[in-house]
Amino acid sequence: MPTLNKLSLALAASLLIPALAWAAKPEPEVVNAIRDQGFNHSQVMQTLYQLTDKIGPRLTNSPKMREATRWTQDQLMAWGLSNVHQEAFEFGRGWSYDHANVDLLSPRKTSLQTIPLAWTPGTNGTVEAEVVYLDAVTEAELQKFKGKLKGKVVMLNEPTESEEPRREISKRYSSAELAEMRNFDIKSTASQGQQPPVDSIEQRRKSNRFSEARDAFLKAEGVAGALFRSSWDGGLIRVMGQSHRVGKTFPVPGLMLPVEHYNMLGRMLDNGQTPKISFNVVARFHDEDVNAHNVMAEIPGQGDKPELVMLGAHLDSWHGATGGVDNGAGVAITMEAIRILKAVGFSPKRTIRLGLWAGEEQGLLGSAAYVEQHFATRPKPSDPKERELSRWLWSSPGWPISKLADHERFSLYFNVDNGSGKLRGITTQGNAAARSTFAEWFGQVSDLSDGTISNNSTGSTDHVSFDNVGLPGFQFIQDPLDYFTRLHHTHVDSADHVIPEDMKQAAVVLATLVYNASIADNKLPRKPMPIEPTAEEKADSKAKADKRSRNKERKALNDLK
Repeated sequence: MPTLNKLSLALAASLLIPALAWAAKPEPEVVNAIRDQGFNHSQVMQTLYQLTDKIGPRLTNSPKMREATRWTQDQLMAWGLSNVHQEAFEFGRGWSYDHANVDLLSPRKTSLQTIPLAWTPGTNGTVEAEVVYLDAVTEAELQKFKGKLKGKVVMLNEPTESEEPRREISKRYSSAELAEMRNFDIKSTASQGQQPPVDSIEQRRKSNRFSEARDAFLKAEGVAGALFRSSWDGGLIRVMGQSHRVGKTFPVPGLMLPVEHYNMLGRMLDNGQTPKISFNVVARFHDEDVNAHNVMAEIPGQGDKPELVMLGAHLDSWHGATGGVDNGAGVAITMEAIRILKAVGFSPKRTIRLGLWAGEEQGLLGSAAYVEQHFATRPKPSDPKERELSRWLWSSPGWPISKLADHERFSLYFNVDNGSGKLRGITTQGNAAARSTFAEWFGQVSDLSDGTISNNSTGSTDHVSFDNVGLPGFQFIQDPLDYFTRLHHTHVDSADHVIPEDMKQAAVVLATLVYNASIADNKLPRKPMPIEPTAEEKADSKAKADKRSRNKERKALNDLK
């Protein structure tokens, strides 16, 4: 190749100088200051204790959730954050309870453990009633019980058979497990926001129709109460809720029992005994405001309309415990990260915006409402009856997606909602082009985190609301600890299961990544926008759904044989 002359070299150098000058490299002083704030002046555990020990359970639209909303807003303002405010979205009824107890009266006397289901009524005093098992899974089968349930307490779940315990209580990811996460799973490449499986929608609708018919039947028959079985054994009560929508709430007091107590009642019935219990539930609805509220706060970027970097977590929890891990930990980590970034005093290129969401436990409702208000909308069903259903029962997510003005200003969203364990890496939701950027950013915290980057997708947290409309939204890979073995939605989800060192690590790693995202030369790369499946793709999906249904039927027949 010919050699460059002096003039060519000078010209090449002159072109490189401005490029280097404009390159947004992290400042070592800021990186060090983030660590100093996060490790030596941490407030992450104080924030967590305020949310859990002082405020307590934060069921959406309950008085305690409203208190948590006010407190987080006040705290963010006290830290000097800008544009701190609440944003409303329609949710439904509020609910809270003060007390619940169940006692077995016969064939022997003992106390049973219980937590009421959210959005079920109280009892107006102690009730005594016989227990029966409502063995019905269709509307026709309900009719067998007509005239037989007045004043009874009905068991609505099938008792389970005991199995050998196999779950290890707590774990951290091994190097081998993290290495496996780096492998791309081609079978799970379905994009968020695309058409849900046909059989999945129909099965959901079928279950929903039966639930509504069953609830109406219970009310008409004058049932005194309903018993539900926890989905985990070992004495753990996994709480849940019935519908929070106005006019759709459960008609009778509903009580969740641990597996061991529920199964005992079932065995008594099988052995020809009729259990009799007494129960009392002090609960109430709060109908003064059907709107729930997200909490927003910012560190402003530069210019008139700077681009956006977001981080967030859901503020709501279930009511059976104080929501220490799900998701008090995520709220405390994200609040601490933005506190750190404010305290170090740098000036971001992009606006850093925090979102604390309500209604996550009922279907990512707060983050979905926020995305719809600010970034993109999807058409609702044309059928008025379908519009009355919950979104997860709609036949389509809505096409086409209509971008709002801020869609183009958006760079990325980081979500924290996988427990309280260390951040070990991140999932890109199939955004392979973001991998190299994340590798660079995680490199600055390589002594704190493995920086595992998986191009696979993960669901069920608020990042999905962003990914559904073509915005880069990400969930972290976290050490599970005992999140999915004894804490997730259970009555022992408290701050006692949170490790302070893991919380500090997570806040520092998150703050470092947000800092890098806020000063980067360019927005993070995006995947192609979700588009409506073609007729051929829909037909293929239906064919696969039909095949799955046939296979299930064959399996059922083989099991009978």
